[in-house]
Amino acid sequence: MSVALDPVGSTTPAAPAVDDLSAPYCLGPAQQQALAERYAPVLYFHPDEGNFLQDPNTFLEQSTLRQERDFWGDKELHGLGDIPADELPEIGPDNADADGQIFLDHREEDLGDGVRDGDLANSRNLFLYDSGTNTLTYYFFYAYNDGPPGLGDVQNHEGDWERITIQLDSDFQPVEVRYGAHNGLNISRSWADAPQEDGRPVVYVGQGSHASYPEPGEWTTNFPGVNDQASSDGIRFDLADRPTVNVTSEPYFGSHVLWGERGSAQEFGIGDTSGPTGPSWEKGPITEADPREPE
Repeated sequence: MSVALDPVGSTTPAAPAVDDLSAPYCLGPAQQQALAERYAPVLYFHPDEGNFLQDPNTFLEQSTLRQERDFWGDKELHGLGDIPADELPEIGPDNADADGQIFLDHREEDLGDGVRDGDLANSRNLFLYDSGTNTLTYYFFYAYNDGPPGLGDVQNHEGDWERITIQLDSDFQPVEVRYGAHNGLNISRSWADAPQEDGRPVVYVGQGSHASYPEPGEWTTNFPGVNDQASSDGIRFDLADRPTVNVTSEPYFGSHVLWGERGSAQEFGIGDTSGPTGPSWEKGPITEADPREPE
């Protein structure tokens, strides 16, 4: 496949010849990498944000692997710094509703102050290209979710995976951005209407919750009277400055382990205080979103 220069001078994969394709849309590893680097997002954090991006592998090193056993107490499967990441994909989708859920327990109580803060300088630009939907998805990982202001501890949990998805056309040019918010409240913007810097998408990160938004402002959530706050006044962070990594090459990809301690409300089917599952083909591109606006 050839690589062409786009109008702003960066390399973007050109559409491959038909005889190069084994599917309607297909990019080789080098073309996927070039595309992911070309559209690396720019994040704006709220000035009151306290938990920033972290390399997921660091979180794994700072965690134990445990299994919930109701009244008998959690069982430790692997100790601190001893989790075999390449075995995590053996934990399948059934873990979401299992009686004995397996989860990563971030040992912040053993590791000292500041371990929940994240580490922007060692974070990664994690991406996934999906040929079935011809989309490019970026994943953002945080060591801790503090919930939007006003919720108290209702949504606080260890570990937090967020994402946005860029829809591409048949020439691998962006036509839409879908921003991941919680509980099915994803937001869409056409590429022409999406905020950009140097032709790359801008994401305004909800304070504490880390939900992704296309504009700063106050955004409704599923909790009446409690809204996410996004701002352009805090830290600006450019993921183009970080290593670009295909998340499918990460050893943990495809696992349905909970990235964070299992919350007490999980027993009643409420997962807001439990760590989420991470990147997998089941938790891949965002395919549904609405063009809603802030309050």
